[in-house]
Amino acid sequence: MITANLFHIKATNGLFFYGLDYLNENVDLVRTILVRPSLEKRVKMAFPNTEVVGCSVMEYLRRLRISNRRGDLLYTPTSHPIPFFDTQLIILHDAYPFEIGELARFKKCLLRWSLLLSNCRIGYINRSDAMPFIADLGIPDHRMFFAPNRFPAPAAIDLVGRKLDGVTCVGLLGTDSSKKNYERLFEAVRRAVLSQNLVFRVYGHLTDYFSYICKLFPDLRIELVKSDDVTLNDFMNCVDVLASAAEQEGFGRPIASALLAKMPVELLDRPVFREFFTGGARFHPDIDALVQSLPRHGDEGSPFQYSPPRDVVAAYASANDEIRRLGSSIDLS
Repeated sequence: MITANLFHIKATNGLFFYGLDYLNENVDLVRTILVRPSLEKRVKMAFPNTEVVGCSVMEYLRRLRISNRRGDLLYTPTSHPIPFFDTQLIILHDAYPFEIGELARFKKCLLRWSLLLSNCRIGYINRSDAMPFIADLGIPDHRMFFAPNRFPAPAAIDLVGRKLDGVTCVGLLGTDSSKKNYERLFEAVRRAVLSQNLVFRVYGHLTDYFSYICKLFPDLRIELVKSDDVTLNDFMNCVDVLASAAEQEGFGRPIASALLAKMPVELLDRPVFREFFTGGARFHPDIDALVQSLPRHGDEGSPFQYSPPRDVVAAYASANDEIRRLGSSIDLS
C-alpha cells in the first residue's frame, strides 16, 4: 500500500498537481494522504474515497511512524527524504532550491545526508537538470528513475479577436520565487520601450515575490490572476501569448497545455524547455530577444503542430508501473 506524503506542499502549484496525477493513476493502492491543513479540503475533493489527513507537525510524525511500521511505500512528490525510511520514493523537480539562495548550500547538504540515511528511491522529472544534479550527489543509477509529468489535455481556448488597440496580453506562469526571472524580464521591457504595448497577466498566488516585483516596476501593467479562483482555461482565454524567462523550471504544465491548443509560446532557450517543448514553442537566445517577440501576437495562433515527446509519454507510464510495484509490497500491519 501507499502512504502519500504531500505535507511539504504549501500551495496548489506544479508540485501539487504532479503529485495528484500519480496518485490518481494508483488510487486503488493509496491508503492515506498526509497534507497541510490548508490543502486538506482541496485534496479531499480530489480523493473523496481515500483517507486524507490534515496534519500538525506532531500528527505528521506520528503518521510517518505508522506508515513505516506497516511497510507502506511512502510516496513523497517533493525532494524531502525521511532518514531511515527505506521503503520510500521522493521526487526531485529541479536543482534551483539547492543552487540559488542564501540557504542553498545548507539545503543541498541536508538533502545529501537524508538520501544517504534513507536509501530511498528517487524519481527525477527531467533529464537535463534534475537527473545530472542527482547523479552529482553520488546516487547510484539503480536508485533513480525518470518520472516525468503527465502531459495535460489541450487548453480549451479561442484565439480569435482578442488583441485590442495594439496591446498584447502576455501570460506569465507562477509567482513562487525569483527563478521566474521577472526582474530581468521587466527590465528588458523597459529597455525595449514596450511598456505601452504589453500587459502582463501572471497566473499564481499573491506572494511576497509578486508584491516585490510590482513595487519594482510600477510603470508596467502587471496583473495577478489568482490560480485558486480562475481556471487555467479561463486564464489562457484572457492572454494572447504565454512566455517564460525562467532559468531552472522543472517542466511547465501550463506551457504544454497551451502548445497542445496551438497557443503561441515564447521561451528562453534553456535545456529543460528544449527537452519537452521542441517542435512547439519558439526559443530565444536571451531575454531581450524574447521581449522583442511579444508584441507580434494577436489572434494568429501558433504555426506549429505540437505533440508530446513519445519517450516522455512512455516514461510516465513506466514510472507509474514502478510505483505500483513498490506500493504492492506486503502489508505488515
